[in-house]
Amino acid sequence: MKRVGLLTRPDFTAGIEYAKQIVSYLESRKISVLLLPHIADALDRSELACTSKKMKADFVITLGGDGTTLYAARHLPQDVPLLPVNLESFGFLSECEIHEIKELLDQVFAGKLTIQDTPRLAVWFKKKRLPDAANEIALFPEDPGRPVPITVRLHDISELSFRADGFLVTTPMGSTGHSFSLGGPILDIHLHAFLLIAVAPLRQGFHPLVVPDVSTIHIELEREANCFIDGNHIVKVPPHSLIFVKKSAHSLRILRRQSHYYRRLQGKLLRC
Repeated sequence: MKRVGLLTRPDFTAGIEYAKQIVSYLESRKISVLLLPHIADALDRSELACTSKKMKADFVITLGGDGTTLYAARHLPQDVPLLPVNLESFGFLSECEIHEIKELLDQVFAGKLTIQDTPRLAVWFKKKRLPDAANEIALFPEDPGRPVPITVRLHDISELSFRADGFLVTTPMGSTGHSFSLGGPILDIHLHAFLLIAVAPLRQGFHPLVVPDVSTIHIELEREANCFIDGNHIVKVPPHSLIFVKKSAHSLRILRRQSHYYRRLQGKLLRC
């Protein structure tokens, strides 16, 4: 390991303070550090500044919560592994809490962590490629007062029509998010599958559906809708427009210790 990036939100004061400590530790290990410009400015280390798109590093430490991890997944070069460090109360995607960071970095440099590759969703609208989704794509009508007719086509063959308040397509990692709060199943992180789930379907017209990750998915809403990718509003979708979803060629790469997925499930979500 020769170069490590560091990312936190601009408005996250605690993240900036911890970033200072981590930079000092990394430099004591003779590791080069790259910082987003706002962190470099806050630490008075302008020589370390680097934009997110140019942050080519052996891995990037993300300081914050799940939103920070998803921000990094969206803005960093897609092949760069992430090491998510939790500074908030939940942090399901995080690999460690902030008080464990030095111990975990020592394990990284000793080669004791592996890279977990999890699939992303590639999304198109009007032949335009939208940002990949690490967690989910969500479609909700512009006027949410009544269920909207939705049509879902799989492999250009099977067609499912129903009415609902919205529709989600999630990755296995994303199945622990909004779809879980809607009563959807949790997909094992190692499954080669995606989850389709309707939000409040009328007359239970669509049950959660697990499909192989080789599926091609077309989604059409009869009314104007908003498309969200990993919680961020991306584009307005006119009535009867098609959203096309399939597995991305780029995975989300996260540095992990062995066998911690079910431990995180038990500690963060299942409480059993």
